Amino acid sequence: MAWHCIHLTRQEYASGEVDILRGAFRAAYLSRNGPPGMALFGCWSEDGLAYLVYATPATERYFRPILEAYSATQESPPRNRQALEYICGDEKGGDVLVC
Repeated sequence: MAWHCIHLTRQEYASGEVDILRGAFRAAYLSRNGPPGMALFGCWSEDGLAYLVYATPATERYFRPILEAYSATQESPPRNRQALEYICGDEKGGDVLVC
């Protein structure tokens, strides 16, 4: 299943855009009683120019308007599990990673 990725610039990251995403996500997550597997994770891109916010596949159903608003792209699961930082949601949502 495809994950979604939101690319934030360093400036967007520094201005707190991740906190805005976390707040919107948390509201959606709680309003749906915490669906299993629904989570956000993040990491810096390899070149360090963007902060990548990854939404697990279970997220799409409940968070689609926000994913669309941020022009999220569908991607394969992140390869480097250790580089991902937990942002919000089901902490075990990252267990569906394929390495």
